[in-house]
Amino acid sequence: MAKVLVGTVTNQCKDYCWDKFAKQLKGLQMQGHDVLVIDNSTRLQPRKGFKTIHYKDYKKWGRIMYAHNLNLPSDQKKNFLVDVTLECMQLLREEFLKGDYTHLFILESDVFIEKDTVQNLLDMDADVTNYTYLMKLNRFDEFSLCVQATKEGRSRMITPEQGRELINTGVKELGKDMLGDSMLTHCGYGCTLVRREVLEKIDFRVGKMENGRRTFPDSMFHVDVIQEGFSNKLDTDWLPNHENLHNQTLDMIKILNVQKLSRRERRKLR
Repeated sequence: MAKVLVGTVTNQCKDYCWDKFAKQLKGLQMQGHDVLVIDNSTRLQPRKGFKTIHYKDYKKWGRIMYAHNLNLPSDQKKNFLVDVTLECMQLLREEFLKGDYTHLFILESDVFIEKDTVQNLLDMDADVTNYTYLMKLNRFDEFSLCVQATKEGRSRMITPEQGRELINTGVKELGKDMLGDSMLTHCGYGCTLVRREVLEKIDFRVGKMENGRRTFPDSMFHVDVIQEGFSNKLDTDWLPNHENLHNQTLDMIKILNVQKLSRRERRKLR
């Protein structure tokens, strides 16, 4: 019988949807699943009702706090975010392996699912099972799926047109099934169920793109899963609700920064 740990990494920048997300986590608890929250906020956040590890306290980092890093050049800021994401995911894996869980359900803190999502992922009967979601990339004028395809060893995010072609085409196996002349190889792990055997063998890590920029851990995770011979399935017949479709995170950062100011300081901004 499956024993599932729901793991999520969050930050104060996602607080615009935390109350709704917390209700979803409580619903998963009512289904019999344990929940672990890794919180890398710049201040301690009350995540009542859930086992929570506050990342900076745990690691005792001497780095500049997240909010102050918003003024860094984009490449430096991304490297900082990659580091934080990587270490939080590694911490989530470590905590998972300490228990006797059979599966880790990775759920990003702005992704909303249906009541039967975990069971549907279990029923897909693979080492890694995924649902993907819509996202907005600057390079595209419309929403695209958080999926990559690889051609001649080069991985790229699929285009919105390819995403429309992929939706509602059933269960695909990453590393085997094709989309046009490219092989489906990656998807974001915002709604992903992973068997214990996978995490016993694979740790989260980052890689480098052709331009030298470092990737977020979800890309290398799928590379490692496929290379190690694990089965990796993506169900395209349903999309979770991704409540970050219009860059609300960036808007929320601005709001949080303004909220820290006094009324007199706020008036000067007008």
